[in-house]
Amino acid sequence: MSEAPDELQLRVVTDKTELCRIMLASWGSHSMMIDLHVYDVAEIDALGLFEPSGKTAALASWTVRGDSAYLCALHSLKPGEGVAIQMLDAVIFAARKAGAKRLKAMLTNDNMPGMTFYQRRGFRLSGLYLEAIDHYRSVEPNIIRTGYKDIPIHDAIELEIAL
Repeated sequence: MSEAPDELQLRVVTDKTELCRIMLASWGSHSMMIDLHVYDVAEIDALGLFEPSGKTAALASWTVRGDSAYLCALHSLKPGEGVAIQMLDAVIFAARKAGAKRLKAMLTNDNMPGMTFYQRRGFRLSGLYLEAIDHYRSVEPNIIRTGYKDIPIHDAIELEIAL
């Protein structure tokens, strides 16, 4: 894996149109359920990494509740270039600055690449929610039914890292 380009600029994202479009395309909704709370990525904090031309390299949506930060979405538009790592590092820094003691991420049971990505960065498994996605579909019926390698999506897996 190559290093992320140094010229990427980190900015707070206020116009979440692109993030919502990516969420709808990849997940079927721009709402996520983490720790039994629903977060709409259009309504919470977002950060982005941008090329000097303004083109988006990565986006992340996150929020803080109590002493925990919740990573609701992280999308790299430049796979294999280290941009996702750089984006995660920016969220971790912002969460620490906001006073969070831990950062949690929720993945679906199919997301093997995500499981590898987060665990290689120090996240630990902290919860398993059987049939959580099946239940969440009663609220958000457009959530995709199959994901990575056509694995049926039913369960949610929580990972967290101490900050």
